[in-house]
Amino acid sequence: MRKIGIFSIAVLISVFIFIAGYSEESDRNVKTIQTYLENEFTGPNDELINALEQESAYPPELQSYLEENYKPLVTDLDRLIRSNLVLIWLREATANGYQLKPLQIEIQKAESQNKAYDFEVKVEYSKDDQTNTEIITGRINIDDNGKIVSIRNMNGFELIEHMKK
Repeated sequence: MRKIGIFSIAVLISVFIFIAGYSEESDRNVKTIQTYLENEFTGPNDELINALEQESAYPPELQSYLEENYKPLVTDLDRLIRSNLVLIWLREATANGYQLKPLQIEIQKAESQNKAYDFEVKVEYSKDDQTNTEIITGRINIDDNGKIVSIRNMNGFELIEHMKK
């Protein structure tokens, strides 16, 4: 009976350590996704406006901005840029004089996939004392190092259309 008690305690401790480690990893992943979403839907600030207004297609100021704000979060920044998953909304906001602000960000672990997270962002967009909101949703996959691998099923192109008006 004593052996069963010690074994049970050892199993419980192992399970607790596993859950604590899993929870810590999940928290780190949520923080990475939260930071990406805040970067995507906040601004544009003066630094980004200046970078986007440069004459060349990919000026050093823009490269510096992307490396500072996105590179620590993603596995392949160039691929996400080519896929229009970085700065898509902020470019449009800059071009049309809008300011973006995330009002609410919800991130949940996807039940069906390991290291996949579903998100929903309520984004405020404003210009000339007019303010509206739009909901953006999607799924982000994280690698074993806690970096964004892919962004899928993202909607939100209605927001771009609204900013073109």
